[in-house]
Amino acid sequence: MQIEAIYKFILRSEIMLTGELTPNADLHDELGIIGDDFSSIMLKFEKEFNVDMQNYRWYFHHVERGAYGVGGLFANSPSFRVPYIPVTPRLLLQAVTEGRWPVQYPDHDLSAKRYDITIDRVLVLALLLFIVSRLAQA
Repeated sequence: MQIEAIYKFILRSEIMLTGELTPNADLHDELGIIGDDFSSIMLKFEKEFNVDMQNYRWYFHHVERGAYGVGGLFANSPSFRVPYIPVTPRLLLQAVTEGRWPVQYPDHDLSAKRYDITIDRVLVLALLLFIVSRLAQA
């Protein structure tokens, strides 16, 4: 397989790219594939190229959608607690060649609860209760 097959796959993903597609272009930082779009392209990649993605850890490669919520001011999402590892067309080609996700991740511990999400949920619930109480008074 050639790198051009990876380029064609990325271009078919219907994601507007913000940079030049080269072997070492970082899908997240250089090409602008973020959040749900990044997750979506990786799921499509797994299926289309039949790559075993069991060892794939998303939080090393991109920030999750909503990671910048109010809760993120108090507790970091997983992607902010590990070192960033770029995904490039060259890395995708390597995964296809090996038939599995080739990245060896550094030791890490994400056993802590997702306080960022809990804080956001509590704030939304408080806001909804406030709105309902105001509507009930009207």
